Amino acid sequence: MPFIKNNSYLLLVVAVCIIFTIMGTSKAENDNEFEKVVVTEGDTLWGYSAKYANNNIPADKWIKDIININNLTTTTIRVGDELKLPKSTVSNPTDIATFAGEGD
Repeated sequence: MPFIKNNSYLLLVVAVCIIFTIMGTSKAENDNEFEKVVVTEGDTLWGYSAKYANNNIPADKWIKDIININNLTTTTIRVGDELKLPKSTVSNPTDIATFAGEGD
């Protein structure tokens, strides 16, 4: 017990380091689930939904999800904004055909 009393500050520092390590690891795992897209001239959330949304998800729900993921307050996006889109929705349809052996 005297060790703990004499080195309580050291134990506190170690505990804080462990907590921040766990938080950092969790954030890194969440970042791997998203693809970052930079908004260019003429881009809209509706356009992104047509291009990236899964066919099983209605466009308005997909847009609401993107607004929540990116902490947007409106549906307005500006050139240069960086948006996070779920990786599962960011794919090129030709990639699927290529994987199936149908595309060239």
